[in-house]
Amino acid sequence: MKNNLILTVLFLFFCTPVLSQNQTIKKLYVESKNNGTVIMLESNKKLNLENITAWYSSDWFYITIYDAESDSLTISNYKNYSLKSVEISNAEESTQIALQVNENIESFEIDIPQRKSVQFLLRNNQIISKDKISKNLSVNTLSINDNDIDETELSGGQETNVAFNSKLIVLIGFLISGSDITNNTTFLLGSLLAIVSNLI
Repeated sequence: MKNNLILTVLFLFFCTPVLSQNQTIKKLYVESKNNGTVIMLESNKKLNLENITAWYSSDWFYITIYDAESDSLTISNYKNYSLKSVEISNAEESTQIALQVNENIESFEIDIPQRKSVQFLLRNNQIISKDKISKNLSVNTLSINDNDIDETELSGGQETNVAFNSKLIVLIGFLISGSDITNNTTFLLGSLLAIVSNLI
């Protein structure tokens, strides 16, 4: 009994720093999509959705996480072509992360936290997104059509060469058969050459 009590006290003594460790937002990841931006925050502990609030204004997206702090040095130095600016504000009860993205935000949703991370899905203006997607599709279609034209021209040139070669062989066949009409072998060889070249 005494041994169990000592083991429990030792266990609690060593686990207390780990259990009482503050929630820290350690990393930021940003990925740009055709219709918006995906923002992911990684923490040292599992995030509780009830402690997360977010809102936006134009091209700024604000995230507040209660009972947490941010690694301001790592997150504020994060660089990505989708971001114009990152600002961190740590308070006693919460941390706030402000992100300025390249496009105006039309809406957003918070994905259910997975393990020690949470994702925010920011949607751009749908008209601008559709224009971007259609431009990308038209550029891809245009490049495919250019390739098709080149292949057609190549195959047309090949057909012309085959037709020219076929006519040349027919002519050679007639010349061979006409060179010695009295010799059956020469006449037969020239005629066969002309007939075969027509079949090719």
